[in-house]
Amino acid sequence: MRKMGSEECASTGGILRQLEQTALLSGRSESVTWLTPSNCLPIWSRRLGRNVEGCQRHCDATRSQNFDVELTGRLWSLWGGLHPRAPWFDGKVRGRQTLGCCVVACCVASTFRHLGEWSGKLLDAIVVNGDRYYRASVEQSQRWDLHLGVDDMCSECEFQDLRYLVQLELVAFGHLGVLKCQERRFSFGHSSSRDGGYFLFDCSAWDDPLFPDDMGASYVLLAKQLQMLLYCVVVTLNVRRRNVEFRLYNVDVARLPGDARKCIEDEP
Repeated sequence: MRKMGSEECASTGGILRQLEQTALLSGRSESVTWLTPSNCLPIWSRRLGRNVEGCQRHCDATRSQNFDVELTGRLWSLWGGLHPRAPWFDGKVRGRQTLGCCVVACCVASTFRHLGEWSGKLLDAIVVNGDRYYRASVEQSQRWDLHLGVDDMCSECEFQDLRYLVQLELVAFGHLGVLKCQERRFSFGHSSSRDGGYFLFDCSAWDDPLFPDDMGASYVLLAKQLQMLLYCVVVTLNVRRRNVEFRLYNVDVARLPGDARKCIEDEP
């Protein structure tokens, strides 16, 4: 695993100091300076054997429930084992289901609000059910040769035995959403539960800079402050020029009546 060099640590340290010195809800924090140099890695990359504080990964000292501690009190990460490119998904849609997975992630977040209790098993279930939702939308639209857009997605979505009515609307505000920029899509939102926090769900990352060669999986980042969420968004998109088009969709979710007895064995 690659370790952070001194230049990279200095760059990241400066960014984190900037975050700490900024008022909690100030939009001024979103800055292109948050992008690390092109030869560096996001601080949550699995190519790094240590977190940003220099602590060894995969040990009790850097774990909090099912999450890895990236920055104490500010940022945690959770990793699944399944990617939409997995060979056992239908080859007609394999690798294109990220929008479906992002919508399902928003549905799950609307039900399982205690984000800190999420598990890798839950992330894998999001990918599996996101694939089913995407394939159902493809069958409805009969657009097998294209990446579906939000207008092509079914209005009903299922996660295990939970059923949801979903509506995606192009807006710039909301509690749960999907962000599309260039070829990247991910979902994010805020939980108003007791432990609270912001989350970012991504299932499109493959290979460098987050994973070893020819590997990928879904993951979710959990942040306590809005600035940290913005930092993660900027680094994930990694857009290095101005005036790049993006689309932000609010995901309006409503539970439908149904049987929830099999919902991941009652485990969020």
